Amino acid sequence: MNAAKTRVYISGALTGVENPAVIKAFYEAIGLLCEEIGFLAYVPHINTDPINHPNISPRHVFETDKHQVTTSDLIIAYLGFPAFGVGMELAYAESKGIPIILLYEKHKVVSRFPRGIPTVLSEIEFSDYQDALTQLENVLKQWRRQ
Repeated sequence: MNAAKTRVYISGALTGVENPAVIKAFYEAIGLLCEEIGFLAYVPHINTDPINHPNISPRHVFETDKHQVTTSDLIIAYLGFPAFGVGMELAYAESKGIPIILLYEKHKVVSRFPRGIPTVLSEIEFSDYQDALTQLENVLKQWRRQ
C-alpha cells in the first residue's frame, strides 16, 4: 500500500455535541496524526462546519462528504456522540468495502450496528483523547504495513 496516496476520512459528530471546540480539536489531532504517518487526511468540519460555514447548503455538505467518504481508503469514526451523519458515512464506506476504525470512550455504550460492520478493522476504546491517539497511531502503523 502506498502511504503517500492513502486517503483517510475523519468522521465524527458536529451537531449536538458537548464542548464542540474540544471535539473539533480532537478530530484535527486525528487528521494531524494521519498526516504525520504519511496519509492524506480529510477533516470535514474544516470545510463544511455548520457554525463556521452556515451558508453551505445541506445538499452541498451531503455531496461533498459522500464524495470524500466514497473515495477514501480508510475511515476513522468517532462514535462518542450519536450522529445521523456518521451513521450514513459508515454505511457508504461499508457499501464500498472501505476499512473502518471506530473510536469511543470505554464508558460509552455504542450501538452494535456500526460495531458489526464487516469492514471494521479495529475498535479502539480509550480513556482520554491522548490514549485514543496513542492507540490509533499503533493501529494505523500496523495497517499501513499490511
